[in-house]
Amino acid sequence: MDSFLLDLRYAGRRLRLSPVFTLMAILTIAIGIGATTAIFTVFNAVLLRPLPFRDPSRLLLLTERLPKFPVLSVSYQNYMDWRDQSRSFESVGAVRTTAMTLTGKDEPERLVGQMATANLFDLLGVQPALGRPFAASEDRAGGATVALISYGLWQRRYAGASNVLGQAITLDNKPYSIVGVLPAGFQLLQQNPDVMVPFEPWAKTLPDDRSWHPGIQPIARMKKDVSLEQVQAEMTAIAKRLEQQYPIYDTGTGANVDRMQDRLVQNVRPALIALLGAVGFVLLIACTNVAALLLARAAAREREIAIRASIGATRLRILQQLMIESVLLATSGAVVGLLIAYGAMKPLIRLAATSLPGNTNPQPDLWVLAFTTAIALVAGIVCGLTPAIHSWRVDVRSALSATDRGGVDSGALRLRGALVVVEVAVAMLLLAGAGLLIRSFERLSSVAPGFETDHILIADIPVSPGARPNPAERMGFFDAVLERAAALPGMKSVGAASVLPLSGTGSVIHFNIQGRPPKSAHEFIMANYRVVSPRYLQTLGVPLIKGRFFADADRDGAPAVVLINQTMARTFFPDQDPIGQHLQLGATPEKDVPWMEVVGIVGDVRQGLDSDAPTEMYVPFRQGNQVLPVFALSVVMRTANDPLSQSNSFRSVVHAIDANQPVVKIRTMDDNLATSISQPRFRTVLLSIFAAIALLLAAVGIYGVMAYSVTQRTREIGIRMALGSTPGGVFRIVIGNALRLTSVGVVAGLIAAFALTRYLASFLFQVRIMDPLTLGAVIVLLAAVSLFASYLPARRATRVHPVVALRYE
Repeated sequence: MDSFLLDLRYAGRRLRLSPVFTLMAILTIAIGIGATTAIFTVFNAVLLRPLPFRDPSRLLLLTERLPKFPVLSVSYQNYMDWRDQSRSFESVGAVRTTAMTLTGKDEPERLVGQMATANLFDLLGVQPALGRPFAASEDRAGGATVALISYGLWQRRYAGASNVLGQAITLDNKPYSIVGVLPAGFQLLQQNPDVMVPFEPWAKTLPDDRSWHPGIQPIARMKKDVSLEQVQAEMTAIAKRLEQQYPIYDTGTGANVDRMQDRLVQNVRPALIALLGAVGFVLLIACTNVAALLLARAAAREREIAIRASIGATRLRILQQLMIESVLLATSGAVVGLLIAYGAMKPLIRLAATSLPGNTNPQPDLWVLAFTTAIALVAGIVCGLTPAIHSWRVDVRSALSATDRGGVDSGALRLRGALVVVEVAVAMLLLAGAGLLIRSFERLSSVAPGFETDHILIADIPVSPGARPNPAERMGFFDAVLERAAALPGMKSVGAASVLPLSGTGSVIHFNIQGRPPKSAHEFIMANYRVVSPRYLQTLGVPLIKGRFFADADRDGAPAVVLINQTMARTFFPDQDPIGQHLQLGATPEKDVPWMEVVGIVGDVRQGLDSDAPTEMYVPFRQGNQVLPVFALSVVMRTANDPLSQSNSFRSVVHAIDANQPVVKIRTMDDNLATSISQPRFRTVLLSIFAAIALLLAAVGIYGVMAYSVTQRTREIGIRMALGSTPGGVFRIVIGNALRLTSVGVVAGLIAAFALTRYLASFLFQVRIMDPLTLGAVIVLLAAVSLFASYLPARRATRVHPVVALRYE
């Protein structure tokens, strides 16, 4: 222990005596550790941190599966059968996320709501911060209208008053009694609900239709002595029985069983793993650079090491001293890296936008601190290995007797050359990955969404069922909003739809074609379904391919009509003209459901830029309301000037019609587009930043090796020039050496890229893994950087005077 403390004090003193070297080494490793810590903080918060529920490893999410839709919410009837027939669960509950309008003495507010079964709180192991959860008697048709509110809503609307229990709260124009306050920060299924109400009173109003998927999400707690595989096998067997029992609705319907945490993070996990791997490579380059600095320092300290060895210091003691020095540098770099990581969190979260699940707020914690400490120790050991190996090979007699006439330490040069090869190879790998993502994102961004996104303002108008239960009144309200909005100064066109494009979601519905009834459930067909206002498609600028758009006359009482997109026309009418054909909503023909005449074919509109347009139909919202009630529309407004300048005017229009009607999420269509590609932007920008850091560190490494090489070979260069070598010849030798090291690194990097970039395949859009243009550009860039980094050392070598060099010691 005494020897360790002595070596620690000595290492600190040595580093203080070389401030430039120490600062460079600490900053270099701080960049690597800071970047790694920042990404690990996100990684830990999203993937490693357990869900805040009792024994979360046994919590499961259950979903339905159809051949064309691998993950679907569960029909109410199937949920009940799954719950009643399963034997692998301790309990099964359900939740449905919705939106509810809060009205009262303050301004109306649209809240995130959830309907939950009474047993869900016990299933999760959650106790309200105040009050109680729902009673079983309240979670049934005709039960008491009770609600739990969030901790945030309690503070915001009720100032945290303890007498909130029993107070009335008006949700969707219906009074509820507050029976509890949810814990602070409560989150379920990536949502922070403002309010929760019982599930069954709503569920009992659903039609007896197993093909109806209203967003029900069953949550189950697996028994302790049951495996996930056993649960999946049992649920598959139950799904098979239900398929035989209800062939019209459940044919082809399977059951998915996933651990809750796995399901919630499945979309973001591959990207975070890839980014953590990439930032690990940045750390490797940083360590390599510091190792090169320490190697040069060790070479300059050969005589000191030889003297210590000659007076009794063992090799292990010398190694200990060198490793303590490198670990001290790494630890100091880790402290600075933690500050860098902490400062990077807010920009990182802003960049991530909607890429992270729910309301994730990554912050450094004890796990992050432990991780940073561990990688600091590992980095210190990695940085110290190369100089330690070099020092182990120092011959004491030669070091003490040498007069050093400029001879080259070939071993040290080879080690430094190897470090440069590693840096270039890793930089090549990261640049190749970043280049592929950049090309992919460029192509994704250039995809035409099928409509014109500029100068469009969007606002969601959800109407509470309790506020306007009468369909005619509800349709009249929507008509009034659209009419008055269209009359605003600077407004060119106004429309509305039940679901907006580029939202990644849509309503999918069964339909059938007149004259082609399905022979069995295996022939049921589905398409995306939207109800829209007459001028919605024109406002977006969706082209009319054939036929006509909707007109004001296409309303309730008029002959039913429908528009289909090009993909739907090609899919279901490949050899005939769809105009004049008739469609009916529902899996099989029904007498009471109107047949809709296809009056037009419109261009394809994408739900996501990275996926093809689905088969899609459009129905006039007044006619659609007769089949499926319409309670929410998203208004789209094409403006002559800045869309956001119309925000207050539109809000005033709505509130003039109904002061209690909330206007939700006013934004531009460009914002909608940016949100739809936030995930690829997030990973592309981050990997590009890491690749740029790797390139900079590689350039520093090449410069350091070339400068060190020129210094070590000063005598040799002088002899060459004395024997007739020209400055140009010496310049080419130095540049050639740099290019040789770069070439070896590029080849190694290409091999690594071929092996590892395949993991990026799922992130790429219309770009091949081994894209020649990308790889060629990266190779040219690395060659240019190598030339730039070695230029100054090469120029310095050409200025060596032979007489001075021959006297060099």
